[in-house]
Amino acid sequence: MIVHVVAACAAASVNAQPVSYDFSVVTDLARGAIEGRNVATPVPGFDLLLMKDGRTVYHESFGDWSLNRVANADSATKTLSAALILSLTESSAQPFSLSSRLVDFIPQFNGAKAGITIAQCFSHTSGLYAQSLAVGDASITLQEAARRIAAAPLRDAPGSVFLYGGVSMHAAGAAAEAAGSQPWNTLFLNRIRAPLGLVRTRFVLTSPDNPRIAGGCESTAEEFARFMEMLRRGGLHGNTRILSEASVAAMFTRQPPIGIPIAGSPLDGSADYGVGVWLDQRDTLGGLTGALAAGARGFSSWIDFDDGMVGVFATDTTSSGNIQPLLYQIRAAAEAAIRHPLPCFSDFNQDGGIDGDDVIAFFAAWELGGDDADVNADGGVDGMDIAAFFARWELGVC
Repeated sequence: MIVHVVAACAAASVNAQPVSYDFSVVTDLARGAIEGRNVATPVPGFDLLLMKDGRTVYHESFGDWSLNRVANADSATKTLSAALILSLTESSAQPFSLSSRLVDFIPQFNGAKAGITIAQCFSHTSGLYAQSLAVGDASITLQEAARRIAAAPLRDAPGSVFLYGGVSMHAAGAAAEAAGSQPWNTLFLNRIRAPLGLVRTRFVLTSPDNPRIAGGCESTAEEFARFMEMLRRGGLHGNTRILSEASVAAMFTRQPPIGIPIAGSPLDGSADYGVGVWLDQRDTLGGLTGALAAGARGFSSWIDFDDGMVGVFATDTTSSGNIQPLLYQIRAAAEAAIRHPLPCFSDFNQDGGIDGDDVIAFFAAWELGGDDADVNADGGVDGMDIAAFFARWELGVC
């Protein structure tokens, strides 16, 4: 099946840049996930969204799911929270940076914990244990949760070991509240949600007073894609700047030292991590080409920097381990489709615009009965092709 998706004009008279892509391999992979192909166990349902240069070029739901159904983002929340942390480094009531220490805002992080930085907290190198009951306690505040985390012993010396988990980010969230002089959810609303129009993206775990900084958000495919597209564009949403280019660059800069011992990692033993986001694909020279936000129950979003793409696989019905190999197949198939666009029938003369010249070119080919005038791909050139051509041409679509 060929999926034609418009990535351009809204009217036939506009000289846009119409493009269509063959996403049939992507669709086959997605359908296979429902049937149990390329996954250990079938995925009950999900929706899959692809963006190219800020335009949605593919959005389909599969299985027991519907477009833009809300799903728990789980650890994909880490990337949302990291964006808020970086926003606070740009402006906050108290001085705040990635090199700020937890103890500067939460005095209980003293002694051996005094050297823990915000950057270490958001890159899994804080030395804290990966789990804490305080993170899931709905009866306490984020500040109290941080104090309880501070009371627990260190597992490792700060900065010495990569151990994936959310406890350190929870503590950093409390520090962010203190630096910003507002509750976490208020900071998130004012700095990320409202400017991006994320009306359905919100922290639902553990409680409003103790939001789970590293795993408590729910979102939709469309809204999370909008957020990731902002990051892909270096902090811009439309003409509105959400984050500075420097902040986004910091997010996508590896924080753990090369060669750091890895005590626990869900991504093939990797420690290639920025600020709240996996740096999961690089070229042969080590340049970053792909980044990933991934949740425990399958919610995943990625950026393909060299192809200008953002993707979202939205679900909370499976596990990240179950779909991880599938996601890389989908990403590769989407990349291949984007790199080899299909000819656009409405832009019949292939000059980059849909206008009257295309009508002239189409009828010239139609009168000759050439295969290129078989717009409806039924094997013949007849009046049905005229109808198919004008149905697309009048709307300015491929």
